[in-house]
Amino acid sequence: MPRVFGFVAIFVAISWLTYVRDWSAWIYFSAAVYFLLYPHGVYWFDRLRESRKGIEIPAMMFDAFMLALWTVVIEFSGWVSFTFLAAVILNNTMTGGLSQFMRAACCYGAGLLVGVLLFGTHWSPEAPLGIEVMTMMALLVYIFLVARVLSIQNRRLFCTKTDAEKKNVIFLTMLKLTDLGDQSETLERLIDEALKVLQGLYPNQSFGFVLKDPEVSALHFAAYTQDLDEEQRDRLQCQLSRVSEYLPKGHFVNITDQGNDSYVFPLKQRFDRFQGLLLIHGQKLPEDERQSMKLLLKQLSTTIANKLLSLELKSAAERDALTGIYNRGRLEQEIAKAQLRLRNNVNAHFSVILIDLIGLKQINDQYGHIAGDQLICSAADALRAICREDDRLFRFGGDEFVILCMDETGQGARALMQRIHDNVKGRVVSLPTDQGDTLAVPVELSVGLACSDQVPPDEVLKCADERMYEDKKHWYAEHDRYR
Repeated sequence: MPRVFGFVAIFVAISWLTYVRDWSAWIYFSAAVYFLLYPHGVYWFDRLRESRKGIEIPAMMFDAFMLALWTVVIEFSGWVSFTFLAAVILNNTMTGGLSQFMRAACCYGAGLLVGVLLFGTHWSPEAPLGIEVMTMMALLVYIFLVARVLSIQNRRLFCTKTDAEKKNVIFLTMLKLTDLGDQSETLERLIDEALKVLQGLYPNQSFGFVLKDPEVSALHFAAYTQDLDEEQRDRLQCQLSRVSEYLPKGHFVNITDQGNDSYVFPLKQRFDRFQGLLLIHGQKLPEDERQSMKLLLKQLSTTIANKLLSLELKSAAERDALTGIYNRGRLEQEIAKAQLRLRNNVNAHFSVILIDLIGLKQINDQYGHIAGDQLICSAADALRAICREDDRLFRFGGDEFVILCMDETGQGARALMQRIHDNVKGRVVSLPTDQGDTLAVPVELSVGLACSDQVPPDEVLKCADERMYEDKKHWYAEHDRYR
């Protein structure tokens, strides 16, 4: 647009000068060809040719040469000549900086030299006032149009840069959400860190996440950012438990009269039978940020699903398939952790209770493995029922169990051992047999206890095992019928 306007204005000025000074008609026709037809020819030539390399720079060099030539032709008419030179400086400096301007200046100088050689030197800088005023106004308009084009380009560049920065931030946030799956040991830790990441990206928003069972009006799991108070959380949990399963575009939830918006977005991934819902509470998100949020939700959904699967696989690997309690592999990990804690803190003692289920082989031989498996499960359930919250129950072998107690003094472990004697030993359980009958048998146990404040940490399990066997010998000594 600025180029077309500038060439048309120059053509008018040269035509006017040609008329006023009674120059030859060839100047008028030459100006019409160059200033009116030539620009369109260059445009269509550039569009129709197959080369990807543009001809804008060569065209601007040619323009610098031709405008200098026209400067000589019009006898260095003041404002028109100045306009030619200003256009050369402005166009080339704007497009290619100082280096391109220097090349254009050389072309301009070459044009002046050729013009002088062809047409001689005729110095007539004065022109009618009307031509000078029109040329000055045309130059101002041309500068305005160029500035407007630059402004539009700068806005586009700024928008492109801003958009690229936003996409980069979203991409980095997606990477953070992905890494959280490996860095977080528990689902609760993963969700808490994910909500912090989202709030870091959207500091004016509050966030919450829930897992709900669509078949019942109840929440299985809920977590919120710290800026939501207890009253808001309670109201949210009440309303989120009733949110419908299908929310394709987000669902509005009103929890405040302050005019803020609260939206619930479903995570597309299904977590077993549960559905994940993300709450965004605060200022209304613009449409572009909603689109970005959808990408983050998709990544968060995948991360949570992978973590749940990982935890499920880990749990399956660490738990005994028959009883559901921890297995020997997990026991070895927990014993190693307890020993490390004790090395770092001399008061962080631990205790081990080793329990042997007496008579399991006879039950298997006489009544079948169904009865034997039921006896193991009954013993595991009874032991699990009397353990404290911090105690860990493991199946150590076929008929052996271990309880790990994080107990500085050992008093809690001794009290637990007494509860085993009082509440588990001698308990009568009903066992199904291979013949379809029901057998009532007592649960017979031998028990050994060892504490790290009495023996070296790496010998606690061995000491508990030795004491368990001593108790077992004592039991057999009193029950000759089992020999």
